[in-house]
Amino acid sequence: MAGNRSAIRKNLSQKIALILIAAVWAALAALPFAVVGNNAYGDAYAANGAQSYIVLEKTTKRVLSDSNADARLPMASTTKVMTALIAIEKGNPADTVTIPGEAVGIEGSSIYLKKGEKFTLEELLYGLMLRSGNDAATAIALHVGGSVENFVKMMNDRAESMGLKNTSFANPHGLSAKNHYTSAYDLAVIAATALENDLFKKIVSTKNVTVPGNEFRETRYFANKNKLLYNYSGATGVKIGFTTEAGRCLVASSEREGMEVVAVALNYYDYFDKCAALMDYAYDNYRMERVVSPDFVYKTVKVEGNRKIKSADLKTLSAKYYPIKKDGSEKVSRVVEAPDNISAPHKGSDAVGKVKVFLGNRLLFEENLYTIDIEKKGIFSLFGK
Repeated sequence: MAGNRSAIRKNLSQKIALILIAAVWAALAALPFAVVGNNAYGDAYAANGAQSYIVLEKTTKRVLSDSNADARLPMASTTKVMTALIAIEKGNPADTVTIPGEAVGIEGSSIYLKKGEKFTLEELLYGLMLRSGNDAATAIALHVGGSVENFVKMMNDRAESMGLKNTSFANPHGLSAKNHYTSAYDLAVIAATALENDLFKKIVSTKNVTVPGNEFRETRYFANKNKLLYNYSGATGVKIGFTTEAGRCLVASSEREGMEVVAVALNYYDYFDKCAALMDYAYDNYRMERVVSPDFVYKTVKVEGNRKIKSADLKTLSAKYYPIKKDGSEKVSRVVEAPDNISAPHKGSDAVGKVKVFLGNRLLFEENLYTIDIEKKGIFSLFGK
């Protein structure tokens, strides 16, 4: 009997322990974000469902909506946005690339390259960005960087040149690796910078492309995996990504009514819907406003030393635009810093002063002011002497 009671107590203790363990796991699963800890990503990876998103205007990089945007997270194949940018900036798109054995059989997404095949660098970029070829990423890195390690250094150097604080690359394709991470904000800035390049923008906005076969390779058909290009009005790019660790990631871009935006969603199952909603929010609530105009006279100054020209208008050389809320809650102000008079002779290429544009207390732009060439004309010069 005593043995039976002992067995019963032991069995009951085990059941209680299992119940307690289940309760702890349920509580952890209910947390909206995980605690950052050490694992394959060092201190940069937040496990168990951490998410991040952002939408910003491409030219000014103004953030229009975001959540957890500076969190360091794995980004899967959205890594390839930087890979493509480095390849375009440092390589020649017309270069012939002979596929090395080191680039064949890379795990994950592939365009099934074979050793000895020949492509132009631009053709590989289509395979990289439309089909997310990890083999294409490796071939590009080897060709442009000489080695994968050197190419990765180029990626990190470029991120540093952009002033990014939460980005570290360990490879050119985005497969899971220690110290390979970015943030939604950093990734949006990388994409916005890349979209300023015409070739990059052309590639990531392409829906389908055929790379015809020849004596050096088989024919490849690349269809873009970015569904927003097919069903979102104004979509212009950019890149999807997925790994088990990173979840579903997307960098999306679009342009409507003169405003171009970039949206990033990291670890969202419904990443297409999420980015579409972010871009909709941007268009519904903001518009691009011309806050500096070369057609506007910012100040009229007196001219000394020319008996014919008594005054001169100060203007900027170019226009500047900024996303402003449509509801009228934001007001732009301008402060002109310029002298009241100038002396002839004066070269029109010399700045006379500047105009500063503010949104609230934040300085948006500071532009130089110029006027026309003004010769020195005294009383004798008026009579041709």
